[in-house]
Amino acid sequence: MQIPILPSEIDIPQTLMANETFSTVNGEIQLIGVSKVRKITITSFFPDNPYSFDKTGQAGFEGWGGQGAAAKKRVEELQRWIKRRIPIRLRIPYYDINMGVTIDNFTPKVKGGSGDIDYTLEMTEFVFPQLKVQKATGRVKPTVPKFEKYVPPPKEESKKSSNKGKPGKGYDSPQAKAVREQVKKLGLRISSAGRSAKRNKEIGGAKASAHLTDEAYDVVGNAKKLDELAAWGRKKGYFVLWRTKGHYDHVHIDWKKR
Repeated sequence: MQIPILPSEIDIPQTLMANETFSTVNGEIQLIGVSKVRKITITSFFPDNPYSFDKTGQAGFEGWGGQGAAAKKRVEELQRWIKRRIPIRLRIPYYDINMGVTIDNFTPKVKGGSGDIDYTLEMTEFVFPQLKVQKATGRVKPTVPKFEKYVPPPKEESKKSSNKGKPGKGYDSPQAKAVREQVKKLGLRISSAGRSAKRNKEIGGAKASAHLTDEAYDVVGNAKKLDELAAWGRKKGYFVLWRTKGHYDHVHIDWKKR
């Protein structure tokens, strides 16, 4: 945008910093911020008649519609810029002003008789974003993640029991059923039953554990109820381990022949 008639005076926009002041136990400190956008206001007029001080020399010529239309044309041009909502570049070489701006307010006033139009133009600096465009050097192949082949975990060694499949033996025996009924009656829970030799070794079980032959249960729950289960088991002839080394948190009860 070119200003045809320079104003008699103009406030040259100065750079202000967005500094911040903070209060601390040792007093106030100031942090230097980034620069604020500058503002500029111009008050002048668009000529409708040729003047010797017109920097464009276009007033009253055919390019602007002839005398009586030049000032109006400039107002219409400026209003089109505002409606397009795009920044313009303001250049006033005499004042060393060259900056992108957005128009905040434009107030034209018709001067009586002469056809010239007074105006006030308020603008704010517009900083054009600097975008770096990097030229592609070649086609980038997408990286496809490689997944290892799924290997299922080894199956646990099947539990070998001398009583497996024998009716009335192991956990199908009357002794096992009686224990389960008593556990249910007391509101307790069976935490361990039959084990494979491998599993028994992993947890440090006895070599001749009754769990290996499906003839034992480990029971957990309320301590008083476990006392009742232990007393019931001993009375019924079961082998019971309770409140002894390794058996303070559960009752071991089995019916293996010894």
